[in-house]
Amino acid sequence: MCLRVPIPGVDQENSEVPSGQSAQQHQTHLDSIFMLLEEKIVTFVKNELKKIQKVLNPDYPECLESQREEEDEDEEHKSSREAFLKITLHFLRRIKQYELADRLQSSKRISLKINLLD
Repeated sequence: MCLRVPIPGVDQENSEVPSGQSAQQHQTHLDSIFMLLEEKIVTFVKNELKKIQKVLNPDYPECLESQREEEDEDEEHKSSREAFLKITLHFLRRIKQYELADRLQSSKRISLKINLLD
């Protein structure tokens, strides 16, 4: 009997833990999976924060370029980006950056409307 731990981008054959393994081996395997997961999440967050910073920069005229990138992504990635945007808006408001949060929310609404018209 094997325990499958499916993780996108990870070879599923290597993510199996035979049921005969010790608790220590299982914990080590789980630790390595979560290290990889943390790396993927941190990379995603950093990339998204860079995009958001560009959108909020008044000198950034390439808004349409980022919209084209968004059109090419799959639904799962788009859903992750939308969830991250909500988290970012929440944290901006928690640190009392209401104006930035409002500008970001407005720019994303405009972006969504443009994408719907295409």
